[in-house]
Amino acid sequence: MIGKMKNKQQIQEEVDKTLESLDSLQKATANPYLFTRIKARLEREEKSFWSRSIAFISRPAVAIMAILLATTINAIVFFESRTETVQTTQEGEQLFASEYNLTDSTIYDSTIDPE
Repeated sequence: MIGKMKNKQQIQEEVDKTLESLDSLQKATANPYLFTRIKARLEREEKSFWSRSIAFISRPAVAIMAILLATTINAIVFFESRTETVQTTQEGEQLFASEYNLTDSTIYDSTIDPE
């Protein structure tokens, strides 16, 4: 039983020493400029990405190529749709003429005698 008491006393003394040593500790403090440095670095990284992107896009060669590409695509789409419209119109006229048994002659036909 004495052995157990001694162990309990030793344990209690160790606990007391540990708690006393904690009383003398001070709260950890960070560098007061740490947040400012982190914020500035993040802003610098953001600015560098956007500034590089804008600098690349605003180059004359890139701008001219973008304009030419857009113009070419628009021209292709315009002429393709125009060709399809002309073909569709001609087919529609032929279909209409065949449905109503119309001939191709008009009042301006040179084979008809004007008398």
